[in-house]
Amino acid sequence: MIHIAICDDDPHAAGLVERLILDNLERFSEKIEVTVYYSGERFVQAMECGSVFDIIFMDIEMRGMDGIAVGHALRADDANDPAQLIYISSYEQYHLKLFDVQPSGFIKKPVLTEPFMNKLIPAVQKAIRIRQQGKQHFLPVQQKGKELLIPFRDIHYLESRIRRISLMTRDGEIQYYGTLGEEAQKLPARYFIRIHQSYIVNFYSVKEISARKIGLITGDELPVSEKNSIPVRKAYLSFRGSLA
Repeated sequence: MIHIAICDDDPHAAGLVERLILDNLERFSEKIEVTVYYSGERFVQAMECGSVFDIIFMDIEMRGMDGIAVGHALRADDANDPAQLIYISSYEQYHLKLFDVQPSGFIKKPVLTEPFMNKLIPAVQKAIRIRQQGKQHFLPVQQKGKELLIPFRDIHYLESRIRRISLMTRDGEIQYYGTLGEEAQKLPARYFIRIHQSYIVNFYSVKEISARKIGLITGDELPVSEKNSIPVRKAYLSFRGSLA
């Protein structure tokens, strides 16, 4: 699924952009979800809560946090590098200010159908290509009807409790339904390993390892099952050797 965000404090302008997208869903090979935010602050809050977007249509002139400030907040997190940020504005004098936020395009208000579609169609096609090529770097998580893409590098470990996964990341805990067996298939075996029936750990987060437990850089200690003790130690030594 391709996730598109619209951020504009003018409900009429935001609604027009939303309608143009929803009226053309049949053009695309993947499902598209559209979320509308009526302030820069609300959009940033959504990002901080883990929302990830493939394409963002961003007004520049907004009350409070303007589109340029929101763009800087977006690019401050490396996980948002693939996001295509397309600005919408009545004015065209912002080009130098937009340089640092790496916009993918600019649409002039009032928004007209043809210029908008000339931006939307290639943006969605690119998002699909990025998804197909880049999913190997993210763990897709389904939560509250949305797909979150969690960078592998941000994951410390996964814990399973009766078909409920607790994903511990550098930004906090994410809970969702699933099994460790399913999640193990999505994670790169070269540095993620199942250490116990209830835990998968990222070797990059390991501080110390012993026969029956692993200490993480977060201060957490995780148990290692007896049957996994030797395979885990061998895998960790191989991982450390690959870093030399």
